[in-house]
Amino acid sequence: MFGFSWLFRRRKARPTLETWKREQPTATPPESEPRAYLPDAPYLLPKDQQEDQRLHFQHYALHHAFGNHYLAPLSPETRTILDVGTGTGIWAIDMAQQFPHAQIIGVDIAFTSLPHTLPNTCLFAQADVLQGLPFPTHQFDFTHQRLLVLAIPAPRWPSVVRELVRVTRPQGWVELLEAGTTVQNAGPATERLLSWVREISQAQGIELAMVTHLADFLTQAGCQEVEAQDIPVPLGSWAGRSGHMLKLDALRVFEALRPRTPIAPAAFEAMLNAAAEEWEQNHASYVFHAAYGRVALL
Repeated sequence: MFGFSWLFRRRKARPTLETWKREQPTATPPESEPRAYLPDAPYLLPKDQQEDQRLHFQHYALHHAFGNHYLAPLSPETRTILDVGTGTGIWAIDMAQQFPHAQIIGVDIAFTSLPHTLPNTCLFAQADVLQGLPFPTHQFDFTHQRLLVLAIPAPRWPSVVRELVRVTRPQGWVELLEAGTTVQNAGPATERLLSWVREISQAQGIELAMVTHLADFLTQAGCQEVEAQDIPVPLGSWAGRSGHMLKLDALRVFEALRPRTPIAPAAFEAMLNAAAEEWEQNHASYVFHAAYGRVALL
């Protein structure tokens, strides 16, 4: 199909959705387990089994909050789908259930997080979007990138989005979904926590404010019919299952980032606990930023 099969990894057999759900993490991660990070990559989060479990859980938390795995107005006739930064491949696998006749390709900088069994319609390519995608121009009906802000240095955002548009067919859709540091009804502990995240990100050349410009990047890359959405999702058990799931995921993200800072573990834990209490008391919401656009006709 693509002419460079050496890039791809395919495993037969198809897991059920319930199998994936059983792999969701518990609320409390293992204590004192050292975290593993990707060498020679700007990605701030770990790349290990704990993170894989969190990504599975996050996938279902987002699905529960949004009610779907995508926002763009896709046609049932969509036949080729690309997932950039696929991680554990869970988004691609669930999309294979919704689009059983589509060929779905996931790309990531490493294969270590992929499961042992995959749908027959899924392929995976090892690639770094910062170095360019190994696909011909105008290859995919739908190109999807989700929650990669902690992996993309600020100056690289325009070129990354241009690359996503390049591999998408005319009249195909490109979709971006990101999370920044906007929490509605945040208290002082939450603001301190978010300020700390911004500081450690900026020290690595990553600017979380980029997530507010997703629509601009798509427009500048030549997309039309661009739609931007800021989506507040309830954060905390006060909002029921969806809010509880997002709260657990947020706590795990902050915990995974802690080794990046000299803050003492006890002080960090106190700050995180105080923030979590604020989410419940203030009925906080975490704001996700999304944008999608249609690639222009030639």
